[in-house]
Amino acid sequence: MKVFLYKQIGDYLIPSEDGEVIVVVDNFMVKAYRRGTSEELKNIKFKLLGEEFKYLNKIKELKGLVGTEIDENYALAFPDLRTRILKLNQIIGFLFEEYVYTTLSKYFKVERQKEIYVPTKLFHVHNKPDFIVEGKIAIEAKTGDYNYAQILDYEMKYPLGAIVFPYSGICKVKRWRCFFNFIKDHQRVINWIRYLLG
Repeated sequence: MKVFLYKQIGDYLIPSEDGEVIVVVDNFMVKAYRRGTSEELKNIKFKLLGEEFKYLNKIKELKGLVGTEIDENYALAFPDLRTRILKLNQIIGFLFEEYVYTTLSKYFKVERQKEIYVPTKLFHVHNKPDFIVEGKIAIEAKTGDYNYAQILDYEMKYPLGAIVFPYSGICKVKRWRCFFNFIKDHQRVINWIRYLLG
């Protein structure tokens, strides 16, 4: 649980060490209370500190595609821009993963977060690709940077695989493929999987 102080100016909450509003963030739940009382504030709005708008637009787009409702206040409740952007990216990642799963599941049998190796204490290995399609092809849904070592671990078990990105990006893999702009054109990935399963 995190607790922050804000002051209310008009309809917006602005970070302030001597603020009269206490904001509590616990997992994805955000509540605001008037300091010194138990009065909960409803319909709270946090003033944007900088670049959050472009992330909020991506979240809005993905929520429309997935049909999942997530409260962005979970990210905006944090008083510093860096943490806000980190939390907004987490929401984008969650929503994009949902979108990839929903899309692939329309065409194929898809398993989620399936362990591919028996866990051991002797050495660390990445063990759960985002999706396994038809038991043969691993798919990772990424919204930005990815761990190259993680992909190499997955390639040992699944030489056929892909990293899919919602928008453009940079991707380098050994044996797998990289697909960009999945939101606009997921059919390329579907066709590629059909070809491999062919």
